[in-house]
Amino acid sequence: MGNIDTITQILNQALDCAGKGIMIQDISRKVVFFNRACEEITKWQKEEVVGRDCGDIFQCHTSTGMCLTEKFCPGMEIFQGRLSQASRELLIRRGDGSESWVETSASAIRNTEGKVTHIVTVIEDISERKRFSDEVLKAKTLSTLGTFTAELAHEIKNPLNAMHIQMMVLEREIQDISKINEKSKRELLETVSIVQKELIRLSGFVEECLHFSKTGELNKKDVNIRELLNEIVSLLLPQAQLSGIQVKLEVASELPKIKVDRDKIKQAILNIMINGVEAMPDGGALRVSAKRSGYEIWISCQDSGPGIPDEIKDKIFNLFYTTKDGGTGIGLSFAQNIVHAHGGTIRLGQSSKGSKFVIVIPIN
Repeated sequence: MGNIDTITQILNQALDCAGKGIMIQDISRKVVFFNRACEEITKWQKEEVVGRDCGDIFQCHTSTGMCLTEKFCPGMEIFQGRLSQASRELLIRRGDGSESWVETSASAIRNTEGKVTHIVTVIEDISERKRFSDEVLKAKTLSTLGTFTAELAHEIKNPLNAMHIQMMVLEREIQDISKINEKSKRELLETVSIVQKELIRLSGFVEECLHFSKTGELNKKDVNIRELLNEIVSLLLPQAQLSGIQVKLEVASELPKIKVDRDKIKQAILNIMINGVEAMPDGGALRVSAKRSGYEIWISCQDSGPGIPDEIKDKIFNLFYTTKDGGTGIGLSFAQNIVHAHGGTIRLGQSSKGSKFVIVIPIN
């Protein structure tokens, strides 16, 4: 018995001296162990925490301010048997009244019968990491805006120059209008037609730029992803059928609603699907699927086209990069901006044939 007490004491001392925060809770979520690193990270003293519900103490919430109720608490997911371990990034209320970002990794502690009796959570302060990430994102945003401005000026300048030249020709002809014959009239009408086409192209480009610049303005609401994908497929189907493309939609049952800007997410997914259709001018198949993975919804779009060459895979999301005739190079960058604004990611997935884009959107 004495040896067991000694070992227990040594283990407690080891856990207390660990470099990362370690907290242990019982099945009612009450804290039974709280080491020194936890005190430093959370600014709560052990005496203030032990015996209390962790939710009452830390008031964990996300960056949007959503409080983690029992429904979303990683610890409760483990106690209820849905997960054996869970990791989350959370914003917590500290003992000094401030807030701090922490990364938590919770795991189950089971008795000899395999029943979960406690959970142990490793806590790490990631405030500096978050701050650094925000600075990097800000720097990238400024860099993108600089590129966007330069490219925008270039793209607008070309059609304006073309229109300027055509209008000079038109002006010259009008000055000698009395001598205009049928051939000259045709030339004048052709000049007017060129100017009109350039104006339409410029107008369309500016419209895309306006959409691109507004991706940060989100009007979030609960959205049924199945209904949204059905709507997008119905919208795209006529164009796909004209190109001899079969569109197949597979959505997992009982997907939870996600809080997103419906119109913007719809546009992002539509852009990816249009990209897939345009990659198969000679027909093919477009497979769209959605499923849940942990706290995320995964939406994939797989085409049976020629695929994307390895040498340009790193460039496809770059603003204004395009390999299509008449393409603006905004579509994929626009989709990426929207998904990132929702805290999600978009990437190229592994595919033996064609291209596969995967959009990951957090449920909360």
